[in-house]
Amino acid sequence: MSRMPPLDPETLSPKQARVYEQIAGRRKTVRGPFPMWLRNPKLAEHANQFGIALRDHSVIGRRIFELCVLVVCRAGSVQYAWSSHAPQAEIAGISPEIVKAIQENRTPEFAKTDERVAYETATEIMRTNNLSQASYDKALAQFGEQGTVELISTIGYYAMVGIFLKSFDVRPPDGSTPLK
Repeated sequence: MSRMPPLDPETLSPKQARVYEQIAGRRKTVRGPFPMWLRNPKLAEHANQFGIALRDHSVIGRRIFELCVLVVCRAGSVQYAWSSHAPQAEIAGISPEIVKAIQENRTPEFAKTDERVAYETATEIMRTNNLSQASYDKALAQFGEQGTVELISTIGYYAMVGIFLKSFDVRPPDGSTPLK
């Protein structure tokens, strides 16, 4: 249970109901930050569209997207998002060993250069709130301009989501704390 009570779908305004249906569509549920964001339907709608653009319509692809989400979740100890995205990362092709290393706050060993560069970029941004020129150059060489924008956008979006989830005390549905 979060600090804010869930919305009753039967009592939503027409705008809230329309956005609720958009969000529930693919997910079949409305959870995470969305029940709170629905207090402002326009905010919820745009946040949903931004997340979809990053997850499903980017040149970096789902594997790198999920890796970045895990780094952000680990950096902020965002239990809810970790519990949702760790399984998705493995489905997307991130090895269980990498997921486990990130969960345990260890630097993973990467066989794929794109994963290493994404991990290093996300880790540096989350630790310093900045990106050095050398790291920027590595990201640009690996992912190109559009990919670098998408990579950093994913990191920023999930940092925002993490702050939001923690501020509203949104916990994993099973009450677990996968990040120690």
